[in-house]
Amino acid sequence: MNCPICGKPNECGIKAVQEEAADCWCFRENFPKSLLQQVPEADRNKACICKSCAMAHQNQTKT
Repeated sequence: MNCPICGKPNECGIKAVQEEAADCWCFRENFPKSLLQQVPEADRNKACICKSCAMAHQNQTKT
């Protein structure tokens, strides 16, 4: 599955069929509302944001 923001692979652990959904990297992250709002409405709650987009957003909001 691809990131709905950049279109690159999102490395979703749930889609990769890991032992448990909680094994996915995203369960340890906090996705701010301002980042989630960047996801196109048609993709909301359907595709995971990738680490790169999450980190880029975090760096942008620090400045």
